[in-house]
Amino acid sequence: MSDHGSSSLLVLSIDIIYRILDHLSDFTLLCAARDVCTRLNSIIDTYYRYQTLTSLKLEMYEINHYGIKQVAAAIRSHVAITTLDLSFNEIGALEVQYLSDALKDNQILTKLDLSYNRIGNEAALHLANILQNTTTITALYLTENDIESVGMEHMTKALRNKTVKLTILDLTWNRIGDVGAQHLADTLRTNTTLTTLNLTRNRIKNEGIRHLTDALLHNITLTTLYLSDNTIGALEVQYLANVLRNNTTLTTLDLEMNSIKDEGIQSLADVLKNNTTLTTLHLGNNKIGPIGAEHLAIALQNNTALTTLDLGSNEIGALGAEYLARALQNNMTLTTVDLSSNQIRDEGAQYMANALRKNTKVTTLDLSSNQIQAMGVQHLVDALRSNTTLSTLYLSLNPIGDEGARHLANALRSNTTLTSLRLWDNEIGDDGTKFLVNGLETNKTLITLDLSFKELGKRQEQYRTDRFKYTGHIRLNDVGAESVGRELRDRLDELLTQNKQRTQ
Repeated sequence: MSDHGSSSLLVLSIDIIYRILDHLSDFTLLCAARDVCTRLNSIIDTYYRYQTLTSLKLEMYEINHYGIKQVAAAIRSHVAITTLDLSFNEIGALEVQYLSDALKDNQILTKLDLSYNRIGNEAALHLANILQNTTTITALYLTENDIESVGMEHMTKALRNKTVKLTILDLTWNRIGDVGAQHLADTLRTNTTLTTLNLTRNRIKNEGIRHLTDALLHNITLTTLYLSDNTIGALEVQYLANVLRNNTTLTTLDLEMNSIKDEGIQSLADVLKNNTTLTTLHLGNNKIGPIGAEHLAIALQNNTALTTLDLGSNEIGALGAEYLARALQNNMTLTTVDLSSNQIRDEGAQYMANALRKNTKVTTLDLSSNQIQAMGVQHLVDALRSNTTLSTLYLSLNPIGDEGARHLANALRSNTTLTSLRLWDNEIGDDGTKFLVNGLETNKTLITLDLSFKELGKRQEQYRTDRFKYTGHIRLNDVGAESVGRELRDRLDELLTQNKQRTQ
């Protein structure tokens, strides 16, 4: 470091330099502005943003081995960093080694995110060193990093070290397979710190699930387990059901995008009748039909713990909706129910409306993409006149049209509990939008209205997902916003803003 060539920095006032620093990114402030000259270092040391900076977010900075050297130097000099996000970069084994060296004596960092890099098995060894040296790290995120069973073996050796305090380990979209799952299972038998484990899409099959579930019979700390998008069928669910029968700590289980089907659901449902700890269950996209829905409905008659049930993207149909609706009339614990993409149609909407008339606990209901038309909306609206608990309703991707919007507008005039209504891509045109505006003129509680991807006026083109426009609390896509007209759009936003201000 030298003061030569930095004459301007030697004469500028501190206030002016502070103003210059205000326009620098955190990366530039920590990794480039330091060590330019002695005076600038002294000024940066007294700069408020530098003194209070504890989170360094460098996602998508294209950081490679050159950039990681700068980051490593910054971590050494600025020891107050507790959160380091290096996701979506070009970090591999060499870069992780630099990071490991920089963190060798660090006992401040608590969260490290290296998702979407190219860690691989060799870098996993350096990660293990980081965990053993920096024992303050409690959360490690490694989504999509080509980590296989060998890399998992390196990391689990570190996790067996009692000085390691990791509570969250996210391994989403890696390739640890059954052997890697076995390494984790061996660790889980004795580990007493890990509470959240994400193994989504890791090519785990029967053997791996068997090892993990056997370990969970002995583990007393894990509360959240993600196993979505692996190879889990009816047999593997039996292993998991046995865990739920005996384990008293697991509160969240995610089994989305597997192949559980009705047969597997029966095993889970039998256990749920008496389970008193599981509060969140994700079963989306599992080829569950009306028979599986019936099994779950029977379990819900007795279950007193489950608060969130996700059955989105299954095949329960109107009959499955009927079974679940009957259960909801008596269930007093579920607060969030996701039945999106289940082909329940108007008939199923009517069954859910019957449940809403009696249920006093459900606050969020997702019925998106269910081929519900105006008649189904009418049934739901009739129920909302007496329901006093539902606050969030998803009806997106249903062809409810202007007539359905008119029914919803009538409900908004008298409903005092609904705060969020999602209606994107519902074939609602100009007239339907006007109905909603009129309904909101007297409504005092709705604060979020999602109308994006609407087909309005004569503009009938396919809207792209990256063309959202946010106008306050109403959400419209660019073309839809133009078609509605500024006056109508502004009035919608004004009404929703007024409602939000009333709640503050």
